[in-house]
Amino acid sequence: MKKGYLNMTRMSLFKTWVGIVGLCFVFSWWMSCCGYSTRSLLPAHLQTVHISLFTNKTLKAGLDELATNQVIRAFGSGSNLRITDKQNADLVIEGDVSGFSKTPYTYTSDQNVIDYKIAITFKVRCVDVARNDIFWEGAVSEWATYAADADEDGAIDEAMKKTAELLVVTILTNW
Repeated sequence: MKKGYLNMTRMSLFKTWVGIVGLCFVFSWWMSCCGYSTRSLLPAHLQTVHISLFTNKTLKAGLDELATNQVIRAFGSGSNLRITDKQNADLVIEGDVSGFSKTPYTYTSDQNVIDYKIAITFKVRCVDVARNDIFWEGAVSEWATYAADADEDGAIDEAMKKTAELLVVTILTNW
């Protein structure tokens, strides 16, 4: 092999290696700039939130307090908004538990129920107090399942928690 050819091959390998490393660096830098966060999507003036007691528009008793508590927990852990009383709030959340359903989810081959599905729906209105305007209004719904021979309370808690978390994400990412 000629000496000039060997140097050219080394140079080609070096350029290829530099190109790959450079591409990896650019890709890593680009990916670090594209992080997902819901915390910065709210207007700067929204720093505090008040969650009013939800009303229960269903026939299932006790869902109002459960929904309110789950929404408070979800805002406490899933947002940078500080929870406060209504007089000091920048954002006020008012809501209803507007839907509750329990339906068979899976069956055996003999048509016996294996699992039930619990679905919860919130109808919510968020008021921007400073601007005296509706920040977001709509409905969110989530569900959970439980075994037919188990207690439904765990599935109700899980569906409530998932609905509350979806509500927080929906409000925080309101465009």
